[in-house]
Amino acid sequence: MDEINVDLKKKIIFLPKSYDLVVGDRFELFYRGIIRAFDPYQYYIKIDCDKGKPYGRYFTYTPTEGDVGEYVLNVRLFTNLGELLDSSSTILKVAKPVAPKEKVTILCIGDSLTCGGYWCAEGYRRFALSGGEPCGLGYSDSIELIGTVKKEVENGIYVGHEGYGCWQWKTFCAPSGVSTQSAVWIEAVGNNKTSEDQHSVWVCNGLKWVLETIEKDRLKFKRGEGNTSFTPVIKDEFVHLENAIHTDSLKVTKFEFENVNPFWNEEVNDIDFKNYCKKNGFNEPNFVYILLSWNGLYIPYNEKFTMQEEYAPKLIDKLHEQFPNCLIKCMGIPLNSINGGIAANYGAKGPYHDVFGDVVTAFNYNDWLERLCLSEKYNSFVQYIDVKSQFDVEYNMPYQMAKVNNRNGTLEMIGTNGVHPSINGYMQIGDVFYRSLVHTVIKK
Repeated sequence: MDEINVDLKKKIIFLPKSYDLVVGDRFELFYRGIIRAFDPYQYYIKIDCDKGKPYGRYFTYTPTEGDVGEYVLNVRLFTNLGELLDSSSTILKVAKPVAPKEKVTILCIGDSLTCGGYWCAEGYRRFALSGGEPCGLGYSDSIELIGTVKKEVENGIYVGHEGYGCWQWKTFCAPSGVSTQSAVWIEAVGNNKTSEDQHSVWVCNGLKWVLETIEKDRLKFKRGEGNTSFTPVIKDEFVHLENAIHTDSLKVTKFEFENVNPFWNEEVNDIDFKNYCKKNGFNEPNFVYILLSWNGLYIPYNEKFTMQEEYAPKLIDKLHEQFPNCLIKCMGIPLNSINGGIAANYGAKGPYHDVFGDVVTAFNYNDWLERLCLSEKYNSFVQYIDVKSQFDVEYNMPYQMAKVNNRNGTLEMIGTNGVHPSINGYMQIGDVFYRSLVHTVIKK
């Protein structure tokens, strides 16, 4: 590991082994997601590829039917004096969509980036439904997304998933009963909250709660400072304390503590995916997509992922033990906000407050995750998908237009969320999922 860490410090360009591209679909590779630098545009970024076009912030390529195949893409970084700083390459794999010969079952697992179901639903829509933008393939009844958490795609069509805010690899490997850290879901009168209100602080019965997840009909609050009671009393009202845009009080009509790992089997005291499928009436998955996790990555410039090294293999090993023919896809995390979202959520001190330190940790974690997937133990049934480089962190994180200063009415974009994308950002993750689906079902 020491040699790897030394190399990691010297590395600037982080390209995965390959990317999945699809005929007729616009692929975008954002330089900020492959160059680990506070300002990636300080360098001359030289792109060489037989296909596509390099622009100021990204490389883009929309393959045609005649482009099916593989293409090498090289990236080189130069100083203003023409000195080579770093270079790397990747493979662009182009496939034409084909409807699967038999129905495919998919399980998506994740944290708060998955709990809303947005990227799962969009990938499904693009593959299985018709119309929309981008236009869906219309391979109806060709795939199913299982899960106890449901997301409506359109017109009464739902997909399932297992996405839970604040969870990480470790959480899915434990029973996750109610604890001193348990979050609470509430249904409330006056729920007009939006993504701009994420991480705002509220008070109920004298205890602080932090708004973590916003859904149409309910809200999830994690524990705030000093809120460590095993079963805190939830009274009739949540009153705003700080950081929300929409500050109306919430009149609670229903609440429940988040307390169950859907994969846990109490009879065997372990995660049990076969039992999970059986008790919920699900088909066993052909493919599992895992998007984990910003949770636990609070150390800036981190290179050692001890907890992830312990629990990611546990989850993967159990899946492979029970579903030996299942292909597992580990999706890397997108980058954090770089234009104010971190400040809005975390201030100027404490975990996650170091903007570029968080960026470096994300790059290093994704690098570690890809190396895990490529290891001899896993490379035959686990694949890494690089999300950060296909995600426009500069424009697809939540923001508001604010005055550039107190004496000037000119407006500028200011981020309002540290790690959770805007809807457009979730759609981009859905695009990544869709491209992977096209490539994956071809091999089924």
